[in-house]
Amino acid sequence: MISDQIPEVYPDYGIKRTEALGARVLEDLYILARCAVSKCRVTYTDAINLRGYGNRQNGRWLDDVYSFAISPLGFPDLTMLVVNAATGQPSEDAFEARRSKLSEIQISEVPREQNRCIWFDAYEAVLGPLEPIPTEYHYARSVMPEPPLEAEIRRAVSNAIQRVNGVGKMTVKVGKEYVGSGNYSELCLLTSQLLKEQESRCALTGQPFETRSAAEGGVQDDRMSLDRIDNSLGYCDGNVQLVTQFANRARGQMSIQEARRRLVQYAEP
Repeated sequence: MISDQIPEVYPDYGIKRTEALGARVLEDLYILARCAVSKCRVTYTDAINLRGYGNRQNGRWLDDVYSFAISPLGFPDLTMLVVNAATGQPSEDAFEARRSKLSEIQISEVPREQNRCIWFDAYEAVLGPLEPIPTEYHYARSVMPEPPLEAEIRRAVSNAIQRVNGVGKMTVKVGKEYVGSGNYSELCLLTSQLLKEQESRCALTGQPFETRSAAEGGVQDDRMSLDRIDNSLGYCDGNVQLVTQFANRARGQMSIQEARRRLVQYAEP
């Protein structure tokens, strides 16, 4: 997957150079994912020390690992765990330059995105076992527990990302694409905004979303999911509404108006 993305950005690279860059990107991805499972941030200097090469003032390697690995794999923006020693955040100039090309996440969202990197729990399912980052490289650790609502956002967005990444060869068979879908970070931000706008209720039925765990008696069918308003387009701003899992399955390919007519029960006067 990583090598497949590289020619789009670096069309002049030959096969050997592309494969070499792909190998470096994978190594860098492992370092950033290790930071996440270690619940820590590292400085630009220590990130370079962990890599074993590079210039701490050159963030191109972060651009590459974001473009070729983090975003295609549906991970949170792990580059946000590499920070300036003075601020505990990514360099603002470098951040703005990179985000303008790669992501819609703004500098104000950095602290929440850093936590989302740490709360995300699927790195090892994709990358295998990850060794912790030695404590001498820790700039700071995050011990904030994941709020139940954030856990629901993570679950719902991860499910949507899996649908996008799982299209593959089925696109040819059924013509179902997810054109213009946002990445994990953008969809988390969008979901947070929609939760407020919809007052934590299903856009089709008005049912409040379930946030309790199964052990606490939570109802699976009432959990939140991302629904595309126009099924010919992807998960993007203006084309997503939040609905219960039940309503999402029931709607299928129906229009919103038809789904709402069928799902909302008749209320006697």
